Amino acid sequence: VDEIVAARKPDSIDFTAAAAVPLAAITAWESLYDRGRLKVGQRTLIHAGAGGVGHIAVQLALAREAWVCTTVGSREKADFVARLGAHETILYKEKDFVEAVLAWSGGEGVDLVLDTVGAETFARSFAAVRFYGDLVTLLQPGPEVDWKEARLRNLRVSYELMLAPMLHDLPQARRHHGEILEQCARLIDEGRLSVHVAETFPLAQAAKAHRRLEKGSLTGKLVLTIP
Repeated sequence: VDEIVAARKPDSIDFTAAAAVPLAAITAWESLYDRGRLKVGQRTLIHAGAGGVGHIAVQLALAREAWVCTTVGSREKADFVARLGAHETILYKEKDFVEAVLAWSGGEGVDLVLDTVGAETFARSFAAVRFYGDLVTLLQPGPEVDWKEARLRNLRVSYELMLAPMLHDLPQARRHHGEILEQCARLIDEGRLSVHVAETFPLAQAAKAHRRLEKGSLTGKLVLTIP
């Protein structure tokens, strides 16, 4: 590990929990703070708020004193994100999330949407963002996406891939990752950020862990442990 991306483990959590932090925390931090430029008092919609990246993003948005709305797929997950502090939770299987967001925001739409789902969710999110707002996605939009609504709203659409600094050898961006981890460690030790480890598997059961990921419906993160 390059020293510029290394960071101190939070004192208040063990190594298993700490292993679940970097990818999700850096992705959420860059999406909300760097790409989305989230400000105090703004409204944000975070898709899949009980997921690995989503549950970190909910907490980081709250740390920025933003108003947080999130989508989830079950009442158990709704309870989970409510405990994290989300202001509004949408059960997307029961409600149209665009209509729900517009009702929550007084018809204006949110300042920022973080899309961790992709596909149809990405395109439908255009209508949930206010004019001149931001939409950040972790996925590659497909060729079938109709960009008309995004253009009419003058949206700023950004992409987030936390691996880019490693893939393209970008030292300054890699150093920024180390800085992000230091800030997240501070938030964790202050009790303002937590990581939920849903399940752990020994490294020898990596294939089983992948199958569990493919099944979906995880709340939080899955961790591989090395004896």
